[in-house]
Amino acid sequence: MRLDALTEREARQALAAAHIALLPLGATEPHGDHLPLGTDNLLAERFCALLDEALGADAITLPTLPYSQVWSLQGHAGAIDIGNDLLTALLVALARNMRGYGINTTAVINAHYGNFDAMRAAARRLKDEDLTLLGYSWAGMAPCAARLQSSREAWPGYMHADEIETSLMLALAPETVQMAQARPHYPAFPQDFPWRPIRWTEFCDYAVLGDPSQASREKGDALLEATFAATLSSLRRHLPREENA
Repeated sequence: MRLDALTEREARQALAAAHIALLPLGATEPHGDHLPLGTDNLLAERFCALLDEALGADAITLPTLPYSQVWSLQGHAGAIDIGNDLLTALLVALARNMRGYGINTTAVINAHYGNFDAMRAAARRLKDEDLTLLGYSWAGMAPCAARLQSSREAWPGYMHADEIETSLMLALAPETVQMAQARPHYPAFPQDFPWRPIRWTEFCDYAVLGDPSQASREKGDALLEATFAATLSSLRRHLPREENA
């Protein structure tokens, strides 16, 4: 149930019943000419809605957090970076807010890989306060993605506006995808890319890594099925034992 869609009376009832707060976390950044700047927000929000429906009254969904750490894309049109420190503080503050309603577990449903460091830092800080911050970034999807992907990766471990992310968008937000504009882009990464911070503007002028033209709704549906099963199974382990029996 989405918290921001409820009246005060409805919110009071929903918060009293919930055990987990779901937080969709995305980013505002460019994703080429075929996807909108809010791609990560749409993915996080719509995937979170599927989890919310499956969990029922055990979960309450917070409004989507649309700003995050996008240091690497600074200089590309539309990128908005709030940095790791502010994002970490926001995650900590939101989890503390939920504790005020008796909800000690907040699950971040994250669709932007640049948020990893802030999520980890917030989770460690909250653990010292006996609060749980869970972080899910397409959990359990990697084996399925490796099996389905027909195009080569631009860089190992990177997923940005490529075949995989575009397939997810075709499954979750197809009305926003302009497949006629999808084109491959494989920038020449600097040799020392793994060992020093480098903004993408230093070696490319287009925010796509890979070949989105190979994406399909069928691939997206399969990817979603894999990550939905893994994420939901993990979330249910954090419900009270009597709920999880």
